Amino acid sequence: MDSNQNVGVDVDALESEPFIPQPSLIKRTFRNRFGHWRAGWRLLVYAIAVFGIGKAISSPLKLFFPDVPDSDFLSWTHTLVWVVGNLALLLGGLALLRFFDRRPPALLGLGFSSGWLRELVTGLVAGPVVTGALVLTLILSGSVSLSLSPDLRASFGAFPFYLVLFTLAAAVEEFVFRGYPLQSLAEGSRRWIAGILLCLPFTLGHANNPDVTMIGVANIFLASVVLVILYFQTRRLWLPISFHLSWNLAQSWLWGFDVSGIKIDNQLFVVTPTGADLMTGGEFGLEGSILSTILFVAVVVWFLLKPILHPTAEVAALWARYPTGFGIPPASPDTGSRVQDVGPPTAPQGG
Repeated sequence: MDSNQNVGVDVDALESEPFIPQPSLIKRTFRNRFGHWRAGWRLLVYAIAVFGIGKAISSPLKLFFPDVPDSDFLSWTHTLVWVVGNLALLLGGLALLRFFDRRPPALLGLGFSSGWLRELVTGLVAGPVVTGALVLTLILSGSVSLSLSPDLRASFGAFPFYLVLFTLAAAVEEFVFRGYPLQSLAEGSRRWIAGILLCLPFTLGHANNPDVTMIGVANIFLASVVLVILYFQTRRLWLPISFHLSWNLAQSWLWGFDVSGIKIDNQLFVVTPTGADLMTGGEFGLEGSILSTILFVAVVVWFLLKPILHPTAEVAALWARYPTGFGIPPASPDTGSRVQDVGPPTAPQGG
């Protein structure tokens, strides 16, 4: 067989291959290789939706509460700001999932399928337990002393307000940094890339708090990493929100420390620092303590090397229907097989 015949065979084989047209530049600008809208466009639409919904809610409220922006940060009136923020972020995420992404609203991470209450309670318990361990270490090392508030009636009377305030504040921050934006950035990328990209603005948002320190900034970043891991290992927001809430509430109202430099009144315990700021965290609170640094690093390493949290069967099954949601090539319509050369593993475990 001569060389011309070889060339002829090769040409015939090539001609028998189906022609797959490449998407146009315009289409590639707006959609990724899985046919989904690119994260940047989705986040832009999300921001517009949140802004529009927030304005629609806040505008009529200004007729009844015109002085909300000027009210004290720790006041019932100012909590309306947190209420509007939560409603806008929540409704914006649900709207994008339903009408833009064509996905179930439960993927936002607030579904009520089995296990949600366990995750919620776990987070609520973890905050007092973990901060209690830090406080006990500080007491045993002679770094702080605690005494009960001289006005327990005022302390317990203030508890409902702080519970509502810290719940709303935690929910807003989790919706922004662990909610729809995190899910959008993770698509077509890696979960750790999306997580770090949103840990940075979370950290910068606390960098100007009163009495902030370098250790405090580092600990805020590490705490954000922990919250990202909690989301990815459960695929829901119940645990990140409840742990975020209980951490802030426990270190401030329960133990008497400042929370990220913010001082509150009428705590249950009054804390008296007797040791170095490196140990106690100084005026920034427990988040400025080197003990918190050790704690967060240990938790991050432990959770990544030996994941102890997993999504429930229902949540895992829900995400299994949408393998492209985190950069996994879609299943082949003929064989159901999935290409394995790109993207993170399909199992929703690990950070």
